Parts: sequence; structure tokens; C-alpha cells
Amino acid sequence: MGRKSKRKTYPEDAPSPASLQYEDRFDPGSDHGESFYFAQTDPIVKRRSCTDVLCFLLFLCFLGCWVFVAYLGWKDGNISRVIYPTDSQGNICGQGRMRDRPYLLLFDLTQCLNPAVLISGCMTPHVCVSHCPKETYLPYGSRLSPSDVKDKMFPYCNVEERSQLDGSSVSDLIDRKICPPWYLKSSSLFGRCFPATAVGNTSGHLQTSPDSQANRATKVIIPASETPTKEPVDENKLDKAVLRLTAYLNIREVGERVFSDLAETWWMIGLSLIGACILSFVWIVLMRFLAGLMVWLSIGVLFIGTGGLLGYCSYRLYYVWISPNQENMKNILEVNITPFYLEDVLKLRDTWLAFTIILGVIFIIILCIFVFLRERILIAIALIEQGSKAVGQMFSSLFFPIIPFLFQLIVAGWFLIVAMYLASSGESEYRVSKPDGACSNVPECNSFRSNETCTVEDFKECADACSVATCQFTRYTKNKDFSWLQLVNVFGLYWGIFFFSAYGEIVLAGVFAKWYWTMKKQNIPPFVLPRSMWNSVHHLGTIAFGSLILAIIRMIRTILEYIERKCKKFNNDLTRCIICFCKCCLWCLEKFMRFLNRNIYIMCAMKSTNFCKSGRDAFDLIMRNLVRVVVLDSVCDFLLFLGKLVIVLVSGTLSYLCFGRYIPEIQDEIPNLHYFFTPIVFIVFGSYLIASAFFGVYSMAVDTLFLCFLEDLERNDGSRERPYYMSKSLKKILGKMEKSAAEQNRATFKMADHHPGY
Repeated sequence: MGRKSKRKTYPEDAPSPASLQYEDRFDPGSDHGESFYFAQTDPIVKRRSCTDVLCFLLFLCFLGCWVFVAYLGWKDGNISRVIYPTDSQGNICGQGRMRDRPYLLLFDLTQCLNPAVLISGCMTPHVCVSHCPKETYLPYGSRLSPSDVKDKMFPYCNVEERSQLDGSSVSDLIDRKICPPWYLKSSSLFGRCFPATAVGNTSGHLQTSPDSQANRATKVIIPASETPTKEPVDENKLDKAVLRLTAYLNIREVGERVFSDLAETWWMIGLSLIGACILSFVWIVLMRFLAGLMVWLSIGVLFIGTGGLLGYCSYRLYYVWISPNQENMKNILEVNITPFYLEDVLKLRDTWLAFTIILGVIFIIILCIFVFLRERILIAIALIEQGSKAVGQMFSSLFFPIIPFLFQLIVAGWFLIVAMYLASSGESEYRVSKPDGACSNVPECNSFRSNETCTVEDFKECADACSVATCQFTRYTKNKDFSWLQLVNVFGLYWGIFFFSAYGEIVLAGVFAKWYWTMKKQNIPPFVLPRSMWNSVHHLGTIAFGSLILAIIRMIRTILEYIERKCKKFNNDLTRCIICFCKCCLWCLEKFMRFLNRNIYIMCAMKSTNFCKSGRDAFDLIMRNLVRVVVLDSVCDFLLFLGKLVIVLVSGTLSYLCFGRYIPEIQDEIPNLHYFFTPIVFIVFGSYLIASAFFGVYSMAVDTLFLCFLEDLERNDGSRERPYYMSKSLKKILGKMEKSAAEQNRATFKMADHHPGY
């Protein structure tokens, strides 16, 4: 059927969909495939056949390889090495004969604050202990008897029985690194003893009077003749050793405060997330009956929320600006990094100026979008209403995402277990630890240099001849196959996550496609969701194909990020520019493939065709209706995104008012927190994930109905022989779109008539 040569004419008034002639709506000679007008099959294929079987077999083969990788990690690894700390002899604390000693104590933690630790490990003795020190104690200079000193030292010495300390002096036990020269009041974190953040007086029990306090800087605790380094240890030196931990302890203090806040408010966070679930559920239900109102309400709340934040930032900026405090005029780079860094930054004038400018620009952009897209929004609302009706009739689809989510959790858990086994499958590395200049006259130790790798058996003679030299465990080294095994593990994570996400999409696509292609919506057959789940089993190969493409792209992005981290030390602008360009291209490619895969799954759910055939049909259909796609699909996604923002904004605002103590009725119920924004951050993030899960079903419904709508336009013409499956509101959309297209085409031909060379 060829195209007529005469020029098309357009009436002044746009025709109704039913009166449009086929030649005015479709071009048979298009470069983007043949229209569905010529299709001889039904919109939905009833008899299913397996698609892309080879891809599914490839997926099963990869799962077998992944299981083999897990076996290699399990065979050579010990997950306890990752979960529990290891002492200097390679014993795992809390396991085996160290079962009663679950904590790790480092004799001198200050030696672990050197960057070389990343390469050689912390070169101080590690010992498993039953509990962390509850006080600060110094064996040297103690007024207690040697036996009592050994009793206090024993829980933190590298011996199993108290009797093993007898026969050696206190100084000898310390010199041989069997017992620590001192220990500080500590608390446990991840199985390791770290000095408490408020250590207090380092010499504790030695301080007896104000006079001794005044002479503290010169009081010698350990004379030079009794130390391995031949340098005296005074109280001032101990204080400096503790001060070296300040930066580390500050970071740890922030983490402890965050964990403390979470422990105090976990039930409040849980209730807030349940409230977010209820709010999302109610929002979806209301959209079933009040879709237009809810969309406009989303827009209104967004305007009010953005405007309110803009007003609040302007208010804070005004008061900071007129404040005489010069601290507020600092640059953000001049603020010291402390546990109160965020609070200090929020006091700056530049902070609120930046917030005000950013929110002002966002507010103006949103205003312009809605002013210029108001007609398209009206059209998109009608399509969203159809999605609301579909979700309302297929209510079980709202809870279906729980199933693929649980499978994704299983994949993530398997990945973590395999990763830990692989990380612990390396060999134990031991290194020589001896003070500079020590053991230089001992022939047995001449072949060993400090910080060199060693074995306990070979080093035994040196250790017997020189008590201050030790061959101690530092870390687990990676085996030669570690890198490619972890690559397989990471790739399995990506492929598995994308596989079950795609399975969820194709099941929902089958449900909503069945709803659309049923002429009388009230006659929807029962058990549509289980049937769609079974039908999707035939297309696991197609799912594996699409998820494989996304996994490959994500893997390339991951490798590129690894290369970027490695290249940072070279500080090359050209390299950074090239990597940034590649990352941008890969990000765009992944977004495009996600969009294309989504439409491929919809087409596969309807036609039972393989990945390539479904991809070609979906792409051709989109290209033949590109204007419609741009007009409706993007606007619908944006409006659904606004719904998610509203739920997040409501959850975040209410949590801010509660934890900020702005609601007097519940003010006494709010615990005192170190950082009141800690639970707010978790609530906002969790609310977004919950809203995304609910609106993900809605978005899939709209995308499926939209693709079915486009096929309906091509397949039918509204006549009695070819009636539309779309609803009356969608017919109105079609009329408006055809009217707009007719007006644009008339304008184009008029311009061509007045300008022949156009």
C-alpha cells in the first residue's frame, strides 16, 4: 500500500479519533517498521513459548560458576577472621581456645596511627582479652607488691594461666612484650578495645596531691635504664601519647553518638516508616478516585514546600547577616572539622546564602515548568487516572514487589557471605617487630630486619635469644586469585539484582496489559497476577538477556571508578577529564537501556517474543509516536515523582518538627540526642525507598498502558469493526493530540507555501 502523492489537507476543526482516516495518522512507508494496523495476531498472545533459552542457560551456567567461587572461598577461607579480630599469634579472638577472650587489646594504639599501617599492619602486640580495661593502670612505679601487680596485669597479658607470670619480674614481662607497659580505660567497638573518649588523668592512681599535679610534667615514671629504647617515660609523654589519638577518637566519637541516637530512637524511626507506608498506601488509594486532585495537590505541596524552605532560608540568612558575631562570616573552609562540624557550618552566612540561592533557582525552574507545560499536564493526568483504575482493580499488584525484593535480599546476602569468605581466604602475614638498634649483637637475629615478613618457626631462635624481638601477626594477605574471584562475585550481585528487578517488571506489565486489552474492564478474569507470574517463567531467558546488558554496563562503571581511585594519586587533569567523560557516557547508556528494557519487557509480556524482536517492535512503536512519547511519558513520570517527593517532604517535615521539639504535646517524649538530625536522615531515606516501591507499581502501570495506548492507536480506528480499547478519557487525549498535530502540520504547510525553498 503506497503513499498518495497528493498533498494532505487539514480541516479547521480537529477531527474526532473515530473519523480520522488511516493515511492521516500513519505512514506505511515509515523507516521505523510496519504499523500494527496490519497485524494479524491479537494484542496479547495466549499461547506462550519460551524465549531466549540460550540466555537463560547462560544465566544458569553463571550461577554454577558463582557457586564454585563460593566453594573456593569456603574451602580456603574462615569467615571468623573477618567477623572477629586476630591476635599477634594468629589466634582468632572469641573462637577455639580463645572462646573466653572475645576482645582484642592493642598494647600501644599510637603505633597504629601511621600511614604505613595500611601496608605493613600495626606493629604493636595484639592480645585477646576477656574484657576491656575498666581503669587506667601503669605497672611501673606502682606501690603494690609484684604479685599484686601481676594479678592486675594478667587479664591483659599474652598468657593463658596466671602461673606463667611467676618466675619473671614485671619489667621482664613488659620487655618481652608478654604484658603491656600500661593500659587505659577502654570500651569495645567491633570486638576491639579502644581508649575511652574521656581518658582523664593518664597517671590516675599515681596522682596523690596538688603538689604532684604541679610537678606532673617532670615526674619520671619509668627511668631510662628500664626501658628498651633507653628513654625515660614521664607523665607528660603519656599525655602526649593519648593526645595523638585525639583525631581518631573524635571520628569514633561521632560514630558512637550516631549509634547512640539510633539506639534511643529506633522505635520512633520504625513508627515513622510504618507511617510512610500507610501514607503511600492511602495516596495510591486516593489516586484511584481523585487522580487529578491528587496530582494537583502534589504540585501544590511541592510549591508550598519549596516556597516554605526558601522563606525559612531567607529568614535565617537575614538574622545571620545582621548578627554582629564575626564567627558567622567565616568561609566554610575555615571551619575546623570537629564532632560539631555540621552545627558550626549551619551558623555561617555563606551557608544560608547558598541555600537561599539554590532554592530560589529551583523554585523559579519549577514555576516555569508548570506554566509552560500546563496543557501537557492536563493530558498526562488523564493517563494517570487510567493507571489509577488499573491499579485499583488489580490491587494485589501493590504488594507484589515484595516478592522480587525478597529475592534481591537473598542475592545481596549471598554476595556478602561469599565476599567475606573470599576476603578471609588469604594467608596469615607475620612481620618482625623489634626496637631500632635492639638485638643488633645477637647473631640469630642478624638475618631479620624490622618490619620484614617472617614465619614463627624460622624466627623462634631469634625470639629466644632476644626477648624484645617478636614475629607477630599483622593481617591476612590476598591470594593470587582474589581479584578475579571478587570480580565474579560483584558481577553476580549486579546480574542477580537486575534479574529479579526485571522479573517484577515483566509480571506487572503482563497484569496491566491484560487489563487494557480487555474491552469490558469489569470482566477482568480472576487470578491475573498469578497467571502473569507463570507466563513470565516462559520469558526468563529474555529477563536474563536484558539484565545481563545492564550488569555489563554497571560492571564497566565499577571498574572505571576503581581506575579513577587509582589514578587520583597522579593528579592528572587530562586523565580526570577522560574518566569523567566515560562515566557520563556510561551513565547515559545505562539510563537508556533501562528505559528500553522496560518497554521490551512490556512488549514481551504481550507478544511472547524474544528480546531482540520485542526490542525492535518497542523501539519502532516509540519512534513512530515519538512526539506522543515526549509529550506524555516524561510528564507522567515527572508527576509520579512529585507524588514521591510529597510523601518524603511530609515525612521529613513531621520528623523535623518532632525531633526538633517544635510540638509541645510530645516534647517530653523525645529523648535527648547528640544530633537531632540523625533519625530525620534515616526517616527521609527510608520514606523515599518506601514511596519508590509503591509508586514503582504505579509507574509500571502507566508505562504499560501508554505503550498499549500507542498500539491501540495504530491497530484500531474507532470504527465498529475496529473499536478502541481505550477509555473515553483517553479518547479525549487522542483528540487533543490529533488537534495539536493537525495545527502544527497546517502551520508547516503554510510556511512551505509562502517559502518554497523551506
